[in-house]
Formats: sequence, structure tokens, C-alpha cells
Amino acid sequence: MWQTLLALRRGVSTGRPPRGPARPLPPSPAPPEPPRDLAVPNGGWSAAMRRHYRRLLAMAAGGAWARLPSYRRARQHGAAVGGVTPPAQGTPPGDTRLFPRAIEGDGNGFEYAMFLNAAERRLLCLVQPGPYLEGHPGLTHGGAIATIIDSALGTCALAVAGPVVTANLSIDYLAPVPLGAVLLVEGRAERLEGRKAFLSCQVRDADGDTLHARATGLFIQPDPIKLRAQDGDRRQ
Repeated sequence: MWQTLLALRRGVSTGRPPRGPARPLPPSPAPPEPPRDLAVPNGGWSAAMRRHYRRLLAMAAGGAWARLPSYRRARQHGAAVGGVTPPAQGTPPGDTRLFPRAIEGDGNGFEYAMFLNAAERRLLCLVQPGPYLEGHPGLTHGGAIATIIDSALGTCALAVAGPVVTANLSIDYLAPVPLGAVLLVEGRAERLEGRKAFLSCQVRDADGDTLHARATGLFIQPDPIKLRAQDGDRRQ
């Protein structure tokens, strides 16, 4: 020990690294930002979309209707709509996204806002299809129209019947939808039979002048026994 002290006094290295100041601890990770509600006006909304949105907000001020928030991920979206979340699939969500919310850029894809009347089992969905949804030049792809119909009816079914999956969707396309048009999808739960929910809807321009499509849908609640068995298998 005395040799080490003597060497230090003479400035001779002992082979041990000198003690420096304590290393600062790494900064704590920032808390995650709350999910962004996408069912609100943004720079991609047209003047007509904003006007009809304000009209529906005024209608919701009466209390019978409620504006539904909408998020990019299905777990957050489902919890906001019906207070339920989809069953876990055994894998981390990563960058999984709700399909109609997968397109980046305001106004490029599906711009929509939903309003629910739970007592009447009705839903209104205000929609503006963007340029990334083009089928024939200047027109909205039929699959995009089917997507927003399925989303609107599925959300209505989720609100009145709990978690459901689409079993059947039948659509009559009556008039083409120009890109950037403002539509109003009006969905209604016609009846509930056991685990089945039967719904219908009409797709009109937001001013009500043109009927673009009408549809019916059958949605089914998953079998709870099968869900519990699948959940048990995933945990093993």
C-alpha cells in the first residue's frame, strides 16, 4: 500500500484509472405523448367539411348525440367508442394502425368524424375522401367507400352490442363519389339477435341531394368461450 502512495506522490502510474467525477445518470425517457384525436378539423379539411362538422357539433350540443374521438390504433379507438378494447393477440402492437387511419398527411386519405346517438342506436359519419383513395380518375375507389361503410357500421355495432366482427356486408353503389366530396354516412342498428347485430346505412352527399350508396351489414360478437380458450393458449 505504501508503495502505491509513494508512486502517486512521484506521479508514477499505478495502472489503475484515476478517479474522475461521477458520471451523470442518463436522462429519464420522456413520458409518451397522449394519442392524437384525428376526428377534428385539420389543414386537409375543405370549407364544406368544416361547415358540416360545425353543424353536427351544434346538434351534439343538445346531449342526445356525442362526437366520438378517433385514434390511429385500434386499442385506443375501441376504448374511446365502447369502453372496450380488442383482445390481445400475443404480440406487441409496434406500429400497427387502424386501417382507415394508416395514411399519413392531412387530407390524403380518410378524413372522417363520427357522431353517435346511443339511445336511438344511430351513427352519423362525416367523410371526405382524399386523393390517395382514387379509383377511376377523379373518383373514389369503391373499396374505400366499402371501408368507411364497414367502419361506420362496425363502430355503431361496437357501441350498442360490444366487440363484434363483420360477418357480411352488402353494398349497392348508386352514384360515383368525386374525390374531395363531403359525404354523410348514416348507420343504424336495426335489431339484435343473440350475438348477431343487423345494421343498415345510406351514403349521401352531406347536403342530402344525392344517394351514393346503401348497405346492410351483419356483425357478430365473438364466442366468449372460444376467446377465453384462445387467450389461454397464447399465455402458455
